[in-house]
Order: sequence, then structure tokens, then C-alpha cells
Amino acid sequence: MEEIKSIDIAIIGAGVAGSSAALELCKLGFRDRFILFEREARVASTSRHCNHHGFGILEFKKPLKGLEYATELEIRLQKKGVNFKLKHSLTKIDGDILTFSTPNGEVQYRAKKILFAMGAREGTRASLELGGGRSPNIINTGALQRFTYIQKRRPFKKAIVIGSDIVAFSALMTAKKAGIEIVGMVEEQSEIKSFSLLKPAVELFKQIPIFTSAKDLIIHTEGKEVKSVEFKFGNENKNIECDGVIISGNFTPESSLLQQYFKEFNTQNRSLDIRQNFQAQNENIFLAGNVIRGALSAYKCYFEGQKVAREIAKLLDSKQSSKFIKIETNFKFDWLYPSLVDISAAKKSLCNIRFKEPTKGVLKAYLNGRMMLQKEIDAKAYSTVEVAWINIDVKEDDSLVLKLE
Repeated sequence: MEEIKSIDIAIIGAGVAGSSAALELCKLGFRDRFILFEREARVASTSRHCNHHGFGILEFKKPLKGLEYATELEIRLQKKGVNFKLKHSLTKIDGDILTFSTPNGEVQYRAKKILFAMGAREGTRASLELGGGRSPNIINTGALQRFTYIQKRRPFKKAIVIGSDIVAFSALMTAKKAGIEIVGMVEEQSEIKSFSLLKPAVELFKQIPIFTSAKDLIIHTEGKEVKSVEFKFGNENKNIECDGVIISGNFTPESSLLQQYFKEFNTQNRSLDIRQNFQAQNENIFLAGNVIRGALSAYKCYFEGQKVAREIAKLLDSKQSSKFIKIETNFKFDWLYPSLVDISAAKKSLCNIRFKEPTKGVLKAYLNGRMMLQKEIDAKAYSTVEVAWINIDVKEDDSLVLKLE
């Protein structure tokens, strides 16, 4: 192994958030002080598979397909002269030392600041605990996009989509491009997880039946072929014939390495605790994009990457340390950001919470056992609730607890 190389900033992941952070650091005059690391052979590899419109309008002021969007990011990085290392897979984190596996062996870098922007991975049949038989025709949205746009082939003719995240509608558009008939969208929650306005749009323009509150899903197979998907829908037993299943959404942060090497890993958030400025408990660590919370729209990751780059630039050569307290909770959620409150930083809100299921109740904030705030909650599944900032002095040894009652 070569000797350890020293750099100021390491950006791990050249997806949308990581690439955006790199471009912003160049704009701020830090081009020669960071390296952008990516395990794939190209930047923004996930967007390359989404060869439909819906990208770029806010970031680049022009409508783009996913492949065009990824190409635009790549061109901008090249024009700025960004130093990026492709086919570098992060395998170990030892304090400020990062170990990468590359086609030429292992290499190590020591970085003053590290930005983790590894993105998220789509759910699998195993993660959803779906019953029934096995078949190569049970795939996720990413695989469908690879079949359609990269390999130029149709994996099946008639399919059911399981899940209703926003990426499910990407699956619908990809299926249309491939000539696959979608015979239903099945969701276990009482409402679709993506924007509620999309439900009537799908039913009206796509003529696709949507089954919410579906329970006990079973995929029936014969040999290696999918035959149907069975589930309970209200008081009925549905059994819809198909020859393929698309498991869509249910994203989880690509944070397994973080869980392995950081004791402050938040298992409920499935990522590290972070402050308002995207800084972790370790002041040299920052996070941005989908590694914080699972899948977000590309434009949100892009602007988040810009924000975290500005924070890193501001703090890179600073010796000042900040103080924070952790937000504790007594309820389940999909994600909570920030989960650390920086005492000295300006705050517009206390935190944002996204719930996995429709949630009603009274959210109360307690500081050292004294209730300081309460808010009525009536949230839809996978919608985000903003909790206003408590305009009080907070000290490092204070206790801040959110309770849903």
C-alpha cells in the first residue's frame, strides 16, 4: 500500500449532492483543496438510469432527462478541473484516515474534513419481507431502468408495482417506455407515499388501479416465472395476474460503513446525527443528500450539496469548536433533521420530522422536564412536519425531549 496522502477535504460520493458540493467549493476558491471520490466509473450514475424528464429545471434552468442531467454535472465538473477519483470504493474509516479499494489496490488519504454523500439504496424484497416464490422477474426500479435504458430490453410484459414513493412514478414512466403494461400499484400504507395529487393523475391518465392499505402480499410463481400477486384489499382477496413485479422505493441511506465505524450512529434515522449545518458530532464530519434520510428529489440534493459546501469552506481553517445537545424522542419516525441542536448557531426551526405512517397527536417539547412547546400533528404518511424553534437559551448539559402524546 502506498503512503497516506493528506488532503483538506474528501467528498465521498459523486452523486448529485457530492457533485454539487464539489462545484460550489470550486466557486468558493477551494478547487485545489479537495478530492471527489466515487465508487462507480461515472459521476451521478443513478441519474443516468432515469432517462425521462423531470430534472434540471431549478438547478440548470432547463428541462433535462436523467442521462442529460448526469452528463451536465459531469461536464461542469470537468470544466472546473475538479480532481475526482473514480472506481474508488471506501472500505474503512479510521478517524481522519480513509481507505479505498481501487483497481490498482488499496490507497489511503488523511482528510481534515470529510463529506459523506453516498446516497441511498432502493428497498429489496427481503427488506419488505414479501412472501411467496422466487423469480428473476422480481426487480426494483433501478434494475428496470438498467434493462430499459442501458441494455435496451424488456424484462417482462405485464407487471405490478409494489410501493408508491415518488420513484414509483419513475417506474411507471420507464415501464411505458419499455412497453410494459402496469396492471396495478400496491401500497401497504393507507395513502400513497408520494404527493397526493399524483394519485388521481395516475388513475386518470395511466388508467392504473391503485390499491392502498394492502396487506399480506404474496408473489405466486411457477418455476422461475411470476404468475400473480395476491394481497388483502379491505374485505377482499385480490389475485392479479402478471409476469413481473417491480419493487419500488423504500429507500434507506447507504450508511452501513458509518454504522460500522461511528458509535454515535442513530439507528432510527439510519444515519449519523447531524446539526443544522449538516455537521456530525465529530466536527470534521459532514453529511449531505440521501445518505441523511433516504431518497429526495435530485434538485433538493443539489441545493443541499451547495449549502454543506459553504459550511465546510467556512469551518475548514477554523479552530473554533461549537456546542450542541441531542434531541431525544419517545416515538417512531422515518427521519428527524437535525437531531443535534447547535447552541451557538442561528435557527429558523427546531427540526423537521417525517413520519412513516399517518400520525395524529400533540407533539410536545420538554427542556429539562419542563414543557416549552406543543404542536398539533395531523400528518400524512411520509409527509414532513416542521417544528418551530423554541426561543430560549439552551446550555450544553440541558435535556431536550420531543414527545408525541
